[in-house]
Amino acid sequence: MSQETKQRISIPFLARISLFWLGLSTVWAGLNVVYLPDRVETLVGSANKGTFLGLLVSTGLVVAIVVQPVMGAVSDRSTSRWGRRKPYMLLGSLVSALFLLLMAAVSTYALLFAAVILLQVSANSAHGPYQGIIPDLVPQNQRGRASGFFGLANQIGVLLGALVAGQFLDRGQPGNYHFVAAGVLVFVAVVSALTIREEPLAEKPEFTGVFSEFRTRLAELRTRPGFAWILLSRLFFFMGLLAADQILLYFIRERLGMDENAGLYVTMALAVLIVMAGVVTVPAGWMSDRTDRRKLVFAACSVGVIASGVLLFTANLPMLLVAFAVLGMAVGLFVASDWALAIDLIPDPRAPGLYMGLTNLATGGGDALGSLSAGVVLDTFNRMQPLLGYTAVFIMMAGFFALSAAVILKVPRVYMGE
Repeated sequence: MSQETKQRISIPFLARISLFWLGLSTVWAGLNVVYLPDRVETLVGSANKGTFLGLLVSTGLVVAIVVQPVMGAVSDRSTSRWGRRKPYMLLGSLVSALFLLLMAAVSTYALLFAAVILLQVSANSAHGPYQGIIPDLVPQNQRGRASGFFGLANQIGVLLGALVAGQFLDRGQPGNYHFVAAGVLVFVAVVSALTIREEPLAEKPEFTGVFSEFRTRLAELRTRPGFAWILLSRLFFFMGLLAADQILLYFIRERLGMDENAGLYVTMALAVLIVMAGVVTVPAGWMSDRTDRRKLVFAACSVGVIASGVLLFTANLPMLLVAFAVLGMAVGLFVASDWALAIDLIPDPRAPGLYMGLTNLATGGGDALGSLSAGVVLDTFNRMQPLLGYTAVFIMMAGFFALSAAVILKVPRVYMGE
């Protein structure tokens, strides 16, 4: 990292490197929170909507788990004069835009399933290399601040995606969201390619073969297990978070009985979460650069347990908004500290794309397992007694957050100081 890069760590610089995350979050939030739940219910009916939605989302996320670290590792070795990350970000985004437009035209569950898988491959071919941006360009003692900005961009993207998709849903035009999503993704990719300055890699690192590389990385994780513990804690946290997000539309329609304008209420709940996460994220990132990052992760998980308890007793819209405000606090604390902690403990600093791509093993795995388990638990317990599934999901959600808190205690302490 050059001295010039260190001197550029400013709010405009952090905004530039966070923009691409905003675009990705916009696309996936609109799809996962609003469009896909509604579309799956339309295609397969109400009785099995949770299971089919969970299968669709979880399978797509398994693809993401594989693609991200592979493409991150490929970008680690890139000697392109445009930089290691930007070419993949741009190409992957352009292909993803095409698949988004294709998805708008499908009319069966099987075709929708195929379109989602193709989109996961292309989007994560861009996302994997992008994961290396912070370790490439941000000094270690400012990574909490950068992680806070990444978290803020992510939450703004979630809000925008849910807002736009929710508006189209309430107007009876859910498929139109894909055109907006495709345009946003291409825009942020082009702007990022033009404004992020990367130093090209002078020489391609030696590659001794796939199996040798695998053995080397496995040995690194065994000798430095802190990174693996971070992944496990992250897995449980996102299982808890996605359990809530995945059933939100159904919860509003069935448990709260507000079928009309349900898309608007989804957006309202997410807006409260985003605002609270945004308020918390940036100062929490600043704090994590000056203290033990593990404490903030543990606090985030504890707040997540509290949010689960509030959801358990939610019977109206105001209570739902309170629950999502508390959940937003948990998200803000978590993203500002966990990401920076993972970067601190990368076993090999020469391969940030690979290892930060592996964080999606936890993020995507948590999303996949959280979505699938929430869908199955919802349908199973609802068959036993109407609406019982929501109680079961929120109890499970609290358990996931508690497990995340327990696991983070296994991570070695990293203190940055001034």
